Amino acid sequence: MKKAVTMQRRRKLMFVCGEDWSFVSHRLGLGRAALVRGDEVIVACNANEAAVKLRAEGFRVVDVPIARGGLSPIKSLKTIKALACLIRRERPDIVINVAIQCVVLSALAGLLVGVRRSVNMVTGLGFMFVSNGAKARLVRSVVSMLMRAYARWPSIHVIVQNSDDFELMRGLGFSQKRLSLVRGSGVDIRQFCPGKPERRHDERKTAIFVARMLWSKGLAELVEAAGILKDRGFSYRVLLVGDIDPANPDSADMESLVKWQQDGLLEWLGKRSDIADLLRQSDLAVLPSWREGLPKSLLEAAASGLAMVASDVPGCREIVKHNQTGFLVPLRDAGALAQAIEDLMEDDTKREALGRNARILVEQELCDAVVIRKTLDIISA
Repeated sequence: MKKAVTMQRRRKLMFVCGEDWSFVSHRLGLGRAALVRGDEVIVACNANEAAVKLRAEGFRVVDVPIARGGLSPIKSLKTIKALACLIRRERPDIVINVAIQCVVLSALAGLLVGVRRSVNMVTGLGFMFVSNGAKARLVRSVVSMLMRAYARWPSIHVIVQNSDDFELMRGLGFSQKRLSLVRGSGVDIRQFCPGKPERRHDERKTAIFVARMLWSKGLAELVEAAGILKDRGFSYRVLLVGDIDPANPDSADMESLVKWQQDGLLEWLGKRSDIADLLRQSDLAVLPSWREGLPKSLLEAAASGLAMVASDVPGCREIVKHNQTGFLVPLRDAGALAQAIEDLMEDDTKREALGRNARILVEQELCDAVVIRKTLDIISA
C-alpha cells in the first residue's frame, strides 16, 4: 500500500515598498530568507536599477507607481488602483507593506479586493508626523483616521520598531493580538563589523552622518553643531553620506550642501555603496533625527563598533542607550549636540568602550538572524 504524499503549496508573498533600492538596503535579508524556505516573493515598487539585482536573485519585481512626497490625492488614487489590480491578479497569500505611505495606500487597496492577510511594517512615521505645517497636520489627521479604521479589520497586522510607536498604535485601536514590536530591520554583522585601522598622528577624527539629506534627520542642527565646534578650534571631519530626495518636501537642497562644504563645515559624499568601509574608518556616528522607527544607519554604526550621538526621540533611544552605547541629546539642540560630539571625540577610552557595548547589543538583540526570524514568524502566523 503506497503512502499518501502531501504536497505543500508554495506560499506567495508580495512586498510593497516605495523604491527598489529601499528593499535592497532594508529588506533584502528578509526577502532572501523567504526565498530559501520556498516562498515565491514579489516586490512591488518603483523599479529602477536595483530591480536588476533583485530579479537576478529570484525575486519577481513589478513596477508600480508608488506615490511619494506626501499623500497627493491624485497620485495616491493612482497607486491604490495599480496595487488593487496587482493584488487581484496575483492573489498573494500575504501582502507585506513597508513604511507608512505604503501601509496607508496598499492596506486600503488590499481591503478593496479582499486580500487574505496584510502585514504592515510601520518603520517610522516620517515627515508628516514631525512637521507642524498645515499640510503635514492635515495628512497626519487623515493617516490617523485610516489607521483607526484598519484597526477594526482582522486581516490587518502591524509591526512597529519601537515602544513609542507600539503605544501609539495601541491608542489608535490595534489590539495586542494584531500588533507586534520588532526592533529594527536587522543588520549583517559579518559585513558591518569593527576594524578601524591604526590612526596616523596627523589624521583628523571623523564623525559620520548616514541618512537621506532631510531636515527631519537633524541636518540643520548638525551643520550648526559643526560650526560651533569649528569656532572652538576643533578640526573634526564631519562626513555626510546620503543623497538629496527631491520628491520629499523635507529634503535639503543641493545649493545648501555645496555651501556648507565651501565653508569648511562638512564633507558631503552623496550616496555611497561602501558604507561599511566608511564606518570602519570613522570614530563616531551622529544622527540628531526628529523621530525614527529604529534607524538602519545607527544599527550599522553600532555593528561596526562605533559610539553614537543621537536625539532623545522615539527610535533613536531604542539603540542609543545613554552613557552605555552613546549619548542622547535634547531634540533640536545644536549646542548640546556639539558638546556631546566634543566630549566623545576627546575621550578615546570612553568612546571606544561605548562602541564595544554597541556591538554587543547588536549581536545579542538586533542582528539579521534575530530580526528576520521574529519577522518571518509574524508573517507566517
